[in-house]
Amino acid sequence: MVLQIGVIGPTGFGGSYLCIELLNRSHWVRGISRRPERLGIHQSYTPYAIDIESASIEQLVTAFTGLGVLVNEYGPHTSGEHALQYKPFLELTRKIIIAAKEARIDYFIMVGGCGSLHIPGQRFQTCSESKLFWLWYRRGIADSHAHVTYMEERLGSMGSSLRKYRNARQQALKGRADDISRKLIQDYEQAVMNKDNALDFVTAGRTSYMFFDGNTSFKWTFVSPPALYRSGIRTGSYETIIDELPVKPPQEGTDPNVLDGRLCGISAADLAIAIADECEAQKMASLHWSAYADMSDDTPVPSYVTL
Repeated sequence: MVLQIGVIGPTGFGGSYLCIELLNRSHWVRGISRRPERLGIHQSYTPYAIDIESASIEQLVTAFTGLGVLVNEYGPHTSGEHALQYKPFLELTRKIIIAAKEARIDYFIMVGGCGSLHIPGQRFQTCSESKLFWLWYRRGIADSHAHVTYMEERLGSMGSSLRKYRNARQQALKGRADDISRKLIQDYEQAVMNKDNALDFVTAGRTSYMFFDGNTSFKWTFVSPPALYRSGIRTGSYETIIDELPVKPPQEGTDPNVLDGRLCGISAADLAIAIADECEAQKMASLHWSAYADMSDDTPVPSYVTL
């Protein structure tokens, strides 16, 4: 069945991959953002230009009216880590939900972050609250050339400092670290443990789940990408998990509570498959879930795609 699907943020990272996936499945897509025409031209794609951040609820209702499914792939349009703020994200999420309910959207899909996922075995501790998670997360990113390249493309100085950390870490892993690289690693990891630059935004994503949890006033699902979510190849397959951070099994004889080197990931192309599948099947209604896939290919690919 052909669906009328709205995508907030159609030219962004996750949104652009999702739009391409949906259009390839012959769905009608309404791209909702400031410059939705940048995705390109397709007979089943309708760009709807609106500044989500400054728009009134009434204007958003008009933008959403007539859609069967609405996917919120919103990300701050200002580049760099300084756009990753707590309160603006939550206030905008509230506004979007109110408008979606008023527009009588059949199914609302919220794409949050991994911050709301629980640490395995820790029911009351999410990723955003664990200082050790942030250390494991930054190490996991740094060990992937493709992920560091993606961060450089999207987050400016945050990506640049990550590249320096990766280079120093690679030297250390090869047993060739000098005093300078050892100090760089120590300083970087200490800063991450004190407060990661992305903490406020990831915590906002965690808190936004409270708009949904237990809410029966509209039909929704909340998908949290896994920790190592980046641009990458389309493998065409994925696994899902409910509520918990997806991780690899511990090696024999190691502490199962240590997640260093065990974080799972997914490419934007494969997460787009998972979200498109959910648009069609709607099996995850009222659930908080994540999807993960094979990330062994470390070849950098573009963070944004077009028609």
